[in-house]
Amino acid sequence: MTRPSHTQARCRQLGRTFALLFGVSLVAASDVAAQATKDAAAAEGKFDANYLFGDWGGARTALWEHGIDPQFLLITDPYGNPTGGKEQGFATYSMFCADLGIHTERAFDHPGGKFDVGFAVNFGTELSQDYVGNLFPIQASDVATQGFRLTNLSYTQAFIENRLSIRGGRFSLDALYGEEFAGSEYFRAFTSVAFNAVPFAIFDNAPGPFGYPATTWGARVKISPADEFYLMGGVYDGNPDADLAENHGLDFSFEGPPLGVGEIGFRFNQKEGDAGLPGNLKFGGYVLGGEVVEFGSTDEGSGRYGFYVVGDQMLVQFGSPSDNRHLGIFGSVVVAPDQEVSPLPYFFNGGLVAYGPLESRPKDFLALGVAYGAFSADLRSAQQAAQIIDPSVQPQLFEMTIEASYGVQVRPGLLLQPGMQLIINPSGSPDVDPALALGVNAVISF
Repeated sequence: MTRPSHTQARCRQLGRTFALLFGVSLVAASDVAAQATKDAAAAEGKFDANYLFGDWGGARTALWEHGIDPQFLLITDPYGNPTGGKEQGFATYSMFCADLGIHTERAFDHPGGKFDVGFAVNFGTELSQDYVGNLFPIQASDVATQGFRLTNLSYTQAFIENRLSIRGGRFSLDALYGEEFAGSEYFRAFTSVAFNAVPFAIFDNAPGPFGYPATTWGARVKISPADEFYLMGGVYDGNPDADLAENHGLDFSFEGPPLGVGEIGFRFNQKEGDAGLPGNLKFGGYVLGGEVVEFGSTDEGSGRYGFYVVGDQMLVQFGSPSDNRHLGIFGSVVVAPDQEVSPLPYFFNGGLVAYGPLESRPKDFLALGVAYGAFSADLRSAQQAAQIIDPSVQPQLFEMTIEASYGVQVRPGLLLQPGMQLIINPSGSPDVDPALALGVNAVISF
């Protein structure tokens, strides 16, 4: 038996190495394929559990595998006030939203990126505007005037295993899906815009195209050095004309003034293995540039700034953590110190939400909350002076909304939420009788 030459031995070694690598590659490819199949199955399960029409006969999973994530949402709010307010009436206001997300990792093999484009149309009659005359809109869809508008045209890129996220384009401070600034999952359990989806006073004191479905140019950076906290900052174009219904969200000019927002958030007991109940605490502030005429004066001031705190905490867990059934408490405070230019310098809301209060109804929820906004003393002084000439002018003191509602998941993708709201001092006027609003918030995810 002859010994193999050095070259032959080398070739055999290379052959064994290639065979090993080929085998490993096959195993790896098998693992990737298995993971992709698992992810697709999970996506299909998610679609069936969250959308009225499920997986669209498999089309939604096929789109998901290519990074395409379409979303269609209809919010409609038939509500009436049988008593109180400026006058009694019944109104139905609705908002239909169409959004498309493209995840670049699945679509283009580029990890961490996402394109978002969205449109919305508001239609119907507004109970708050047309009958009650209050400041905090009663209907959840009453977040914009009637009409069709672009709501989102942005790109988000995540880096360093989602420790860093950068977003740019046209979008708003809050978000229809997920959260941006000053958000809490508990806010979305309510119908009144006093709660849902960002503390109302931020938008009242810093008017402009900053809240969904309004859109404006902006850039946002979020840094999460650790799982327990994050830092987030953004700057937006505050052109007030961009929010006009006739512009349909397509005013792409940069007219300003700029809005700057910053937030630091702390997460408690949200890592895998944490034994405590989860909670969140967020501190933030905003400043809107430019000058505005001060209340009761011809002078212009530039003090449109404020600070906010948002917090929520799970109090009791029902069943296993995977059931996501629990009782939680939440609250927010907004302070805008300069009362010469800030119409609502003090605002707070708070309440309780029970998710899955009944074991037999794990997707239902019960919500109880109160929201209070105090009007500017400088604004009130100006109104009192104007009342001498025009008796119809009503000085504004405070407005308060108390909401109790129960959300029923009729089937996946169909939520009906009957509720009541008591509005005290509609539009801040003690001369207007408290209004009782009764109705149903219906949310349909297609």
